[in-house]
Amino acid sequence: MTDYTTVFVEGKVYWAKIVGPKALHDNYDRDGRQWAYELVPDNVDFLKEHRLLDRLKEANDPANPDKGEYLVLKKPEYNKDGEKNDPITIIDADQNEWDGKLLGNGTSVVAKLTIADFGKGKKKAIWTQAIMVTDLVPYEGGSGGGGSASDFSGYSGKAKGAPKGKAKPDSKGKAKELDDLDDDVPF
Repeated sequence: MTDYTTVFVEGKVYWAKIVGPKALHDNYDRDGRQWAYELVPDNVDFLKEHRLLDRLKEANDPANPDKGEYLVLKKPEYNKDGEKNDPITIIDADQNEWDGKLLGNGTSVVAKLTIADFGKGKKKAIWTQAIMVTDLVPYEGGSGGGGSASDFSGYSGKAKGAPKGKAKPDSKGKAKELDDLDDDVPF
């Protein structure tokens, strides 16, 4: 008999792909689609209590050095019976339906999680029922470079193509340096 427990976990979300047109994305194996996010819980006592500390991953995110240990939580597009799952329910702090704003890294939330214990010798499952956003960090987009890849509004020079052909070796077999490279490109 499966034992289900509901826990409410305060924390911060990172890399949240749960809102917007690109929320439903390919899973790691590319054999299905899913909603996913990383949750940095403020307190991990619920993981200790349910013997799920092994689910914590160690942070190694140069873009978010203060991230800390986190859980990766996913919800597949289809359940095991092939029926379509609803997206993760998201509400605001007043418990109103979420307005669709994208969640930036470090957004504070309360996650309503279900822990399923399938019995002795079987691995427990943990999934998200809903998320309440308590302090939104607006999503800024990009990968930390500041602006989109197609935004060249600050560039004032004339773009030049890369030199064509390969560098010719000198008499000692080393490639000659190309002197005609444009070193004035601002990026």
